[in-house]
Amino acid sequence: MKIALTQNRSRPAGDDNLIPLINVVFLMLIFFMVAGQISRSDALRILPPASISETRTADENRALVLIADKLLYLDDEAVTLDSLGDSLARKFEQAEVPEDFSVLVKAEASTPVDELQAVLRQIRSAGLMKVSLATRLRGESA
Repeated sequence: MKIALTQNRSRPAGDDNLIPLINVVFLMLIFFMVAGQISRSDALRILPPASISETRTADENRALVLIADKLLYLDDEAVTLDSLGDSLARKFEQAEVPEDFSVLVKAEASTPVDELQAVLRQIRSAGLMKVSLATRLRGESA
């Protein structure tokens, strides 16, 4: 009995196994682009105080004031307490619909009340009356 030995003809090492991997990577990329939500982040990471209300305000046509660790930001620009009123007045003048212009104040939960009151006085001195204080739901974490 003769046993014929045949040579294993191996296929040349190609990229045949790489193509499905590329397809999976592109599908994952498309999924995360569609499913992910890209939102504007604040200049500082702030943990606001807890709230009992579940109502939220609209994002359009407003100025954002951030207070944390004695730092003050107006729409991602560092400002001093003394210049806050003037900066807000300029933003109010540049608003498309001045009647809908509002100010959202995001303060760290540990911010002393006297610092918050000083900021609110500056906002009032700028002539703005629509002011909201950002809070988080009680069970919500940062």
